[in-house]
Amino acid sequence: MLMRVAFLDLDHTLLAADSNQLWMDFLQSRQWVAAPEMAQHQRFMDDYAQGVLDFDALQAFRIGLDASLPPGQLEQCLAVFQREILLPAVAPLAPDLLSELRAQGLTTVVVSATRAALVEPVARQLAVDHLITSCFGPQKVHRVEAWLKAQGCSLAGLEESWFYSDSHNDLPLLEAVSHPVAVDPDFRLAQLAGQRQWPVLSLRRDIDQPLAA
Repeated sequence: MLMRVAFLDLDHTLLAADSNQLWMDFLQSRQWVAAPEMAQHQRFMDDYAQGVLDFDALQAFRIGLDASLPPGQLEQCLAVFQREILLPAVAPLAPDLLSELRAQGLTTVVVSATRAALVEPVARQLAVDHLITSCFGPQKVHRVEAWLKAQGCSLAGLEESWFYSDSHNDLPLLEAVSHPVAVDPDFRLAQLAGQRQWPVLSLRRDIDQPLAA
């Protein structure tokens, strides 16, 4: 049974960027996505920032965009993107955080709204134990509980549970764990973290407090 688990967000947390925006910019640089698609994706990102994202619509948009790539090009594009753009975007102190969590005996799990194709390379580089992908907001709690149930446990049954995230959209899972940690938080999460006295850390620069909070 898993007793001590650290859950971690991907975009703007373990990454010092948004993987999907990087992917869109990469496709645009190769003229495989046009201005209307870029504008549509920006509207989704604006909704995300405001906390009103239609995640199902965003998922459908991303799936359709990938399907529109020239035949046989998606895997080749992903390989180049991962090597040249995605992995260099890992936050400088993310490897140190993962090392500290492992040293403390915590099982590490990335929980991300991003699809597996963009999460897996980062998770491999950081030696993360498990992945839960393509879930957003309250869905993260449901997917985490389903994953824990398969391990014979639950959030309430864990001895310790941590969640590291940058976004107010992750408030449901932050509130569900015993140790919420705000990482390079957006404005709304930074305010909440201050009000609730949650630890705040940065993976993008040196800090005084221990990375594992």
